[in-house]
Amino acid sequence: MLQPRVSPQGGARSVMDLMSMLALPGLSGHGVVVLAFTVGVFAVFVLDRWPIASVCLGILALLPAFFLVFPLEVEGAPLAPARFYAGFGHPALVAICALMVLGQGLVVTGALEPVARRLSGLVAQHPFLALAAVLLAAAGASGFVNDTPVVVLLLPLLMAAAQRAKTSAAGLLMPMNYAVLIGGMATTIGTSTNLIVVNLAQQLGMPPVGMLSFYPLVALAAVPGLLYLWLVAPRLLAGVGERTPVDTQDAFDAELHVEEGAWLEGRTLSDAMAATEGRMRVLELRDAQGRVRARLPTAQLRAGDRLVLQDTVDNLKEHERVLKGRLHGLDDDEDSDTDDPQRRPRRATAVVAQMVITPQSPLVGRSVRQLRLADRYRLAVVGLRSGRAAPSVSWSRQEVADRPLSAGDVLLMQGPLAEMQEAQRDGFGLLLDSRHVLPRQDKAWVALSTLAAVVVLAVTKILPIEVAALGGVLVLLASGALGWRDVGASLSMKVVLLVAASLALGDALMVTGATQFLAQQLVALAGALEPRWVLLGLMGLMGLLTNFVSNNAAAAIGTPLGFEMARQLGVPPEPYVLAVLFGCNLCYLTPMAYQTNLLVMNAAGYRFADFVRVGTPLFLIMWFSLSALLVWRHGL
Repeated sequence: MLQPRVSPQGGARSVMDLMSMLALPGLSGHGVVVLAFTVGVFAVFVLDRWPIASVCLGILALLPAFFLVFPLEVEGAPLAPARFYAGFGHPALVAICALMVLGQGLVVTGALEPVARRLSGLVAQHPFLALAAVLLAAAGASGFVNDTPVVVLLLPLLMAAAQRAKTSAAGLLMPMNYAVLIGGMATTIGTSTNLIVVNLAQQLGMPPVGMLSFYPLVALAAVPGLLYLWLVAPRLLAGVGERTPVDTQDAFDAELHVEEGAWLEGRTLSDAMAATEGRMRVLELRDAQGRVRARLPTAQLRAGDRLVLQDTVDNLKEHERVLKGRLHGLDDDEDSDTDDPQRRPRRATAVVAQMVITPQSPLVGRSVRQLRLADRYRLAVVGLRSGRAAPSVSWSRQEVADRPLSAGDVLLMQGPLAEMQEAQRDGFGLLLDSRHVLPRQDKAWVALSTLAAVVVLAVTKILPIEVAALGGVLVLLASGALGWRDVGASLSMKVVLLVAASLALGDALMVTGATQFLAQQLVALAGALEPRWVLLGLMGLMGLLTNFVSNNAAAAIGTPLGFEMARQLGVPPEPYVLAVLFGCNLCYLTPMAYQTNLLVMNAAGYRFADFVRVGTPLFLIMWFSLSALLVWRHGL
């Protein structure tokens, strides 16, 4: 039986003995533990039961703790556990955060909105040609702007255009989203994944990759992909999302009078709410003299009392019918020409509109009540449609305020339009009606010219991308195009933790030799296969993996793996690193593969099966096209 040893030397020997016991042929004990830990992390990502940010925080806490308890010598010196926090200062993370802010500048100022509006305007007149224009514009823009801002700009515009054309938006939104993903892989700044792959490969010894180095390859591969999205995908989506949408409507103030002998007299306010199934929004309860009474559920309604309501015309009339009362301040159809001021409709003081929860929203994983949305913005959440529910699921009104929300959920909100716009500017969600998106267009030229300058400086290598992008953020702040609140709304703690944790996990796999071990096993499995077929398999493996776990995490592990496989095969590493980069961008098969997939999922009423049916052919087209082009370009 092993006895605990209390001396420092004895403790060190015990640790070394334990790691020796865990070792495998060709892999140290530390490598076995880190490899098992990585498999566990992937399983947690796939199960999706815990917030990604919490999982990443666990990675950043457990990895340094493991190497602190079980030290590992690297080049004759103990490995410093603090090295796993270096991702927070990594140039890739700095560039990603700065580019997210620049993308927010385009959204806030509406810099791309004039072009987007022209494209959406074509939908009603020439839908076939309009879709082609949307696909080309979306793919072209996303190579230089982060994918999410492009989708955020186009989503409400295309939905409004489809509504004007009296057609379903389902045939537009998924093809547009996939075109954005295709364009995003064309440059080193198109996605955060691209930046991570390029920076990791450079640290491993690969020559620097220019911003547009692989743009021609993606442009050629995009041709069959975009043709598929234009000609075939809309046919596969026919019949999807034909449910009646909840349109944005004006909400009016009106008074429901409690008349003597009426059904309401003598009943409590909770009785009235129950009769309307909790849908009635009561702003005030007044007595016959106009004094405000407390809106307690037990408050008994007396003759002469007035319930001040706020809702759409249809809902107000429904409340009037159910409660057998009499509305004032709302025009009846038959009395529309009356001169009685009491029967004239009051001005609409609010709207009822849909707001989709974006991946960066502070509401993700939290409830409306926790963030006191009603108090901060005077907004009432009157309905919720889950982003993971089937399209046939109706708006739920039960316990909406206390339900944890996810990216892609849609809130049916009621309140002043200005407050909704303020909530959108603060990053809580995206209004799905283009009429209510009012950016600071007077600063649009500043946002556009700043982004163009950043791209030029990076392409010409005058400045590193992280330095140029940070300078661009400074310009937007100094010019007033962005405020610090906008900067805060654009940054996602989940993205920051995900990038830092991915880099830490990749570093742990490299330093323990686990990556080399995996590469040896994969090369051995490939047997006598030529390098071109190994490249094809590597891209396909990363493509499948990225549809179930974070693409940044897949990139952090796949990049050193691809580099090591190329070294063992005796071929240049660049095509294998690019195979990892392209594979981690093939996020077409599942709605959770990428954040923009979730944005369009519930907005258009897609099911999980729709992504599989439409995304699988696109996955195969891009996989084989990109693999063939890499093999041809590098002579494999």
